[in-house]
Formats: sequence, structure tokens, C-alpha cells
Amino acid sequence: MTIKKLSVIAFFFLLVNTANWAQTKNQPSEYFDDAEFFFDDGDYREALYNFLKVHEKDTSNANINYCIGMCYINIPGEETKAIKYFEKAKNKISTKYKKGAFEEKNAPLLLLFYLGNAYRVNNELTKALDVYKKFRDDPYFDGHYNAKMVDDEIATCQRAKLVQDNPLNVRFTNLGSFINNAQSNRNPVVNKDETILIYLSSLKFYDAIMMSRKDSSGWGEPENISDQVGSDGDCEPTCLSQDGKDLYMVKKTKGNFDIYVSHWKNGVWTAMQPLNKNINSSKNETSASVSADGKTLYFSSDRRGGFGKFDIYKSERMADDDWGPAENLGETVNTENDDIDPFICEDGKTLYFSSQGHLNMGDFDIFTTKLMPNKKWETPVNVGFPINTTGRNVFFYPLRNGEIGYYATVRPDGFGKEDIYKIENLTLQARNNRNANDKKNSKVIIRDKTTNEVIGALYTENKTDSLKSKQAGDKNIKPDKQ
Repeated sequence: MTIKKLSVIAFFFLLVNTANWAQTKNQPSEYFDDAEFFFDDGDYREALYNFLKVHEKDTSNANINYCIGMCYINIPGEETKAIKYFEKAKNKISTKYKKGAFEEKNAPLLLLFYLGNAYRVNNELTKALDVYKKFRDDPYFDGHYNAKMVDDEIATCQRAKLVQDNPLNVRFTNLGSFINNAQSNRNPVVNKDETILIYLSSLKFYDAIMMSRKDSSGWGEPENISDQVGSDGDCEPTCLSQDGKDLYMVKKTKGNFDIYVSHWKNGVWTAMQPLNKNINSSKNETSASVSADGKTLYFSSDRRGGFGKFDIYKSERMADDDWGPAENLGETVNTENDDIDPFICEDGKTLYFSSQGHLNMGDFDIFTTKLMPNKKWETPVNVGFPINTTGRNVFFYPLRNGEIGYYATVRPDGFGKEDIYKIENLTLQARNNRNANDKKNSKVIIRDKTTNEVIGALYTENKTDSLKSKQAGDKNIKPDKQ
């Protein structure tokens, strides 16, 4: 046999083997295995891509529809996309469901819980309550699922109706096309006079830290400062000092998150440096805020010794200009759930933060509390609807003691995913300016109708001395006598 014939035969076998290899790589089972890997690793977008590839081959598979829904429910701003996939899968539920099995064609009973969550995020509260009840009443529920977890979601829906019955007068202003685009733009931090904005923007291959300056014509073309501060796409801004010269960031390090700081010097940002071990622990520190005088740092951490998962702490600046031991803010602020994103206002007393454990109407809600003369914190107040929604509400950056704030959210007038808005809380402005004898715009406490236990507080524009939610009649609302 000639060398030429051997070459032709070898080339033929190479083509066949390459084709077989390509076919194997494109099998639905391969995509499924990759999807499971990425999902377990918390990379829900990559998991979604692979589950959708499997879905192309079999759109009726309840397990794949459930898995796609689970990806969407874990992607901020896209939770409601899960609904159609969960609804398609809910008619094929099996108590013998095998997670991670490509051969599985059914969905687990747990789907009903996450469908309820998706309805709640979409503000379909009656549907959410119905599906939670169906989940709770199933004979297989007891002994297999956490009843408190479901009851908490039911209570959240009831509270959502209550809070929505007492809306605030709020103005949302989109920061425009220089700042916002079709991708996600979030974590806005601003200096005191609102001339410097730093935020996180999702680019094609990484998340970039951007800076924009404002003049008489508005916000200017943003500059990518990732290289200056030393970010490889693993950092996000969390606080800008009042004078705009100290930028605090959260950086993903080996196995956890730590807080870093960069300084504005000679027209550029310095390479960021980690805060000391009083702040950065072996656990996660995920947000930080510095007081107007620069003497107190508030931050969130899941270190040991807290009241729940993530708690809020504070640290005082010492004589050597470094940060002192961390002090937990206590159980009035911190709950058994996550309490994150603390931001201290200009007065040094008013604190805004996000929590899963107070008078919530969504997953996380934004709350405010004030440090009293006795050094104790007031009962946190839900900042109200429509700043808070039935979804995930985090990272509200307040100015003027909360009368305005910068906030990333998904709204109908947005450019794409999360857009950055300036929020003017007109109700709070009116409350701060009102006559002391005027009951309008009053703060009210909310008590459980049966136990009389204080379960939270909110602001309302209603003048009456006693209110009941139009929809959630099991809660009695009384004005806070201050």
C-alpha cells in the first residue's frame, strides 16, 4: 500500500473519530452534567445555558423545566422568568424525584415552594399564597420539609399586602444612557455633593469598576478604574467617603470576601489594600460604610458569635488611625437571618441596611434605624413601597439622611437589566418638614393582632389613628407614639 493511500485512510479515520467526539460532546447528557456542575458551583447563568441546551431536545421534560426555573430564581432581576418553566413542570411532580439524574423526567414537590417565591417576586401574592398552601397541605410535606421556611414566606406575602396598602410618595430618576445600558449596573456609591459616582458594570468578560463625574449637564462618560485599584473583575464598590477620596471595596479572596480601600492621590486611585484583622476575618465581610467624620466603620460579616447568618458590626478608628475591635450592633438590628449592606448617614445616627429578618415584604427589604441618646438602636423601620418590592432589595446608598438615595433596580423604564436610579423620598422629606402636631406622614408600629407583639414599623401618609391593611386583615397597625 502506498504512502498516499495510507494518508487517505488515516485522514478518513481522523474525520470519523472527530465527528464521533463532536457528537459525544453535544449529547444532552453532557450538557446536563455540565449544568449540574455549574449550578452546584453557584454559576447559575452558565448552568442555565447548559440546561437550555438540553431543553431544546425535550421541552416537556419536567425535570429540565424545573432546573431551568431554579436557575432563573437564583439570578437577580430574572426571577420571574422561572414562572413559565415551573408551571410547565408542576403537573409532573414525584415524591421519588432523584436530583442530578439525567434519566429523571419528573419534578420534586419542592418545586411548589419555589413557584410560590417566583409568584411573590412578580407581586402575584394570591397565587403565591395558594401554591404555598398546596405545598404545606401535601401528605408528603410533614417530616420532609421545613415548615417554618414555608410559614415565613406566607407571612412575607401577608406583610407585602400590608406595606403596599400604605405606599410612599417617591420619585425615581434613571441616571441615563451614559451610566446605564443593556447590562447590569449596580452598587452605586456617591460623594456628599453628588459629583462623583462609582459603580459596578457588567462588561462582556468581567465586572468593571466605573467612575463618572457630574457637571451642569449631568453625568459624564464613565471611566474604567479597575486597573487603577487593582481589580481583576473580583471587586465591587461598597462606600465612597464624603469628600470622594477614599473608596472602599469588597474583594473576593481565597475562599471568602474581604474589605479593601483605595485612595485618590495625584489624580488617580491607588492600588487597594485590605483592612486589618479586626475587620477582615476568616469568614466573609461583604459591605462597608464609613461615617461622615471618618471615625466609625459599619460592615456586615458572617463571623462567629452573631445572632444569625450575616450580622452588622461597627468599628471605631483608633489613635494610630487603624480600625479597632468589631462590635456587633445587637439583636434590635440583627436577626436570625441575613442583615447586610449597612450605610450610615451624614448625621452619624441614621443607619440604612438590608435584611431578611424584620418586617419584610420581599426576600431582602431595606430598613432604617436610628441610634438613640442611650446608645441603643430604635426598632428598624421598613422604608416602604415602592422602594421595597416583593423581590430582592439591597444596597440602598442614602444621602441627606435618607431623603434621597442611589439604588440599582429593574424597572419598566430601564435600559436593560439592573439600572441605577436616584430616588427622592418625598414622603420622608415631608415628614421631616411637617409641623410637630400634624399626624400626616407618621411612623407607625405594627403589632401581631393575636399576641400584640411588635413585629416592625413603617412610614405611612395616612392620617388616621388606627389602620388595618385592606388585604392583610390579620395585622393591626397603630401609630408610634413618639
